[in-house]
Amino acid sequence: MNNKSIKTHFDLNVFLTFLVLLICSFGLFAFRVNSKVDCTNVGFDVITNSYTTEDLIEFKSMDASGVDWEWDFGDSDAKAYRSDVVHQFKKEGTYEVALKMNGQCVSSKKIVISKRKKLVDPELIPNIVLPEYVRVGQEVVFENNSSFANSWQWSFGETMAIDGDGRKEKYSYKTPGEKTILLVVNGDRRHEAKQRITVLPELRQRRERNPISRVDHIENVLQQIDDKPAAQVEEEEQVAETQAAERAARITISSDEMQQLLIGYSGRNVDDVAIRNYFCYSNIPVFSSTGKRFTVSQFFKEIRDVNKLEVKQIKMVKDQTTGCVKSMTINMRTKKGLFWKTF
Repeated sequence: MNNKSIKTHFDLNVFLTFLVLLICSFGLFAFRVNSKVDCTNVGFDVITNSYTTEDLIEFKSMDASGVDWEWDFGDSDAKAYRSDVVHQFKKEGTYEVALKMNGQCVSSKKIVISKRKKLVDPELIPNIVLPEYVRVGQEVVFENNSSFANSWQWSFGETMAIDGDGRKEKYSYKTPGEKTILLVVNGDRRHEAKQRITVLPELRQRRERNPISRVDHIENVLQQIDDKPAAQVEEEEQVAETQAAERAARITISSDEMQQLLIGYSGRNVDDVAIRNYFCYSNIPVFSSTGKRFTVSQFFKEIRDVNKLEVKQIKMVKDQTTGCVKSMTINMRTKKGLFWKTF
């Protein structure tokens, strides 16, 4: 058989196709080798001041080279796919929050969530109707007209016992001085009301003269002369008592009471006049914890209509004579919308 009769059939297109596929395979392999993600700096920051079920907690990726993010918060909520996300945990417990970046790098942190804080509600603080001051032995009426009150516990500041359990109570003080009235309604000690009253000493009565059986012209003259100092003494006693009442009406307010007023003002339950009454003048300076100075009007604007007001500390500079507030330094933060703002 003649070998020259055998013909070789070679298709050039098949060869070129095989060569292109081989080159593409090498290129893809080289790309995957060279595009390996560096996970050294992968991580995230947790931005919040507290970890409770009422807080919106911010999670922020630390690596600026990321192009793809996947957040898993460890609860039943859906995953998030941004570099900076905000999440709220609905139940207390321990959660493992994981960030997967660029499909390869994973970082995780454990978050412990506690119960929602119980804040003081100014609307649940009962009011106390009472006079500004009374005298020893004088009967005074204390009354509460809060619509939500069903039971009452009164303490009038002279004993450690409960002095009354009605909506309206009567009491007579036995000793002079400044007394603190305490009222608890519905057994709620968190929203107890405190108010001060000044008890003045008992009013002294002028002693009557002994009757004179025989009165002549000279004695009438002497009696008229003698009456003038007595009237003057009585007038001086009245002036002294008025001055004592003014001194007793000295302005007194504690940091806790000022905090309650500010919380009430932020929720439009208290007007600014009720707060300014404790100031030496209408527009005292207010300082932040960093030393920045504000006017009272600027400060009121900062706390008006906020979602939440958290006061950590109040320092008041008072006049030593009258007790009125000359300036305040306040460490607090406010929340409008999703985020907190430090004052």
